[in-house]
Amino acid sequence: MAATEADYIIVGGGLTGCALASRLQQGDPSLTILVLEAGIDASDNPQTRTIEGAFALAGSELDYNYQTLPQSNTADRVHTITAGKVLGGGSILNYGGWARGDAQDYDQWAATVGDDRWSYNGMLPYFRSSEDHFQADQNPEHRGSHGPIRVTSVLVSDPLRKYGLREPVKLAWEELGLKQNPRGDCGSLIGICEFLENWKDGQRQPSNLAYSMEGIQVITGAVAHKIIWSHDRGTLPTASGVLLTDGRQFRARKEIILTAGTIRTPQLLMLSGIGANDVLSRHGIPVTHDNPEVGKNYFDHFAHFQLWKLRDPAKGLSMGTPRWDNPAFYKGLPCDWAVNEAVPPQLLKPALEADAAGGKGGDESLLNPSRCLVETMVVYSPVGAPVPVDGSYVSTSVMLLLPTSRGSVNIVSASPNDVPAIDTNFYDTEVDRAALIHGTRRAAKALVGTTAGKSYIESEVAPPGLPTLHAESSDVDVDTRIRAAGISHAHSAGTAAMGKVVDTKLRVKGVEGLRVADASVLPVPIGGHPQATLYGLAEQAASMILQKV
Repeated sequence: MAATEADYIIVGGGLTGCALASRLQQGDPSLTILVLEAGIDASDNPQTRTIEGAFALAGSELDYNYQTLPQSNTADRVHTITAGKVLGGGSILNYGGWARGDAQDYDQWAATVGDDRWSYNGMLPYFRSSEDHFQADQNPEHRGSHGPIRVTSVLVSDPLRKYGLREPVKLAWEELGLKQNPRGDCGSLIGICEFLENWKDGQRQPSNLAYSMEGIQVITGAVAHKIIWSHDRGTLPTASGVLLTDGRQFRARKEIILTAGTIRTPQLLMLSGIGANDVLSRHGIPVTHDNPEVGKNYFDHFAHFQLWKLRDPAKGLSMGTPRWDNPAFYKGLPCDWAVNEAVPPQLLKPALEADAAGGKGGDESLLNPSRCLVETMVVYSPVGAPVPVDGSYVSTSVMLLLPTSRGSVNIVSASPNDVPAIDTNFYDTEVDRAALIHGTRRAAKALVGTTAGKSYIESEVAPPGLPTLHAESSDVDVDTRIRAAGISHAHSAGTAAMGKVVDTKLRVKGVEGLRVADASVLPVPIGGHPQATLYGLAEQAASMILQKV
């Protein structure tokens, strides 16, 4: 029978929840730790371990598959926000890309909240403690060697995993003036960076398997309704328990930590009486602490995916070709490079000025020539495109690394079963538009505007009813395409922002005994791919809790 009381209750057995629980247990084996996960344990599902499975799991029973409000900036489309409803969370659904943000991104986080623990140097020990890096001996001050997450490159993962487009893609970017950055995971993203991934022996590494869960009680199918409050420990309301939707209650002797993700964490806070007074009162929820910042500051790595036709599919350059008959080709995402670029000041400065005049910010630090605003990846597969996977196509992802558009998440009722209203507000600022138009044009130039690229790529394959894009496409055509086809990269964050909803020790403001340790606490966007940042966040959260900070 499951215990109904524990020292620490972690609500959400996702990427950070499992890593945090594991580190707490390892740090103090006397602790009793309970993880409440709304989804199932899919450890025996083979799709959770393979690249083909990763492509198939979005929209499955393991995905919340949230739907947004219609978005006026993107042709009134409703967007899908992928989020793991499964033990392991997003680490089950993601493709395994491993990329920290730029040091400048973390330093901005630290400056925003006034605490150097969240700077690049402050986070570095926790990044390292999560990693078992294949090149840790070359840069031990930046890379970890004894952590649970194996970090590897494509070529190191298997000597037979040699994709035919590796060198042509690199040469195409070099024709555009970019250089290879062999230390792209050491604080500076800019340039052509080796695509790193957290795969081990050809298998993906979900957090609940990479981090030991021994000694931790995990209850799946446990959908949280709200936090139970008491006033026993002080003048502020104290989080003392969790009520589930089925009526079960669990009590915490020390703390409750929310790791339910960017959508569910603010929803749970609001259902528990922490949020804007008028919103809570409208739904008949007693106010525990009035904080209108809960659910605000939503951001995501909004992205533009494109499909490209190969000149000669018989060369065996893309997934689906019969020439990929060696299992080595499927030991990770078929991709070699992540290309990170700044936006030229002549494009970016007018956009910043326009946004500042319109009350939408105007962060001058984005003008730093080493500040990366877009990442481009060429994937040797038609990811998500409605075409045959027969070796005829590749795809590109052009992703905003530091979006300046901000959205929100709000409850629509007092019921935990009602999906919140998600207003992503994608593509709302001139800066985001300038960056993504520039990034899309750069991808086109690389693939069909360079000698190396056009030797292999015939043309873009446009969505039905839209013109094909090429290196000389106008801003209007590129902007129209992005509005019609741009989507989330499933990297949402920010809705319980540090400095506004939680303090720099991850404690929820206005109450006691409650912390948040997931992507919702990020106050500003971080470049790269979020899991590397989030494992570091979980590692630092565990350290703070164990040290009773």
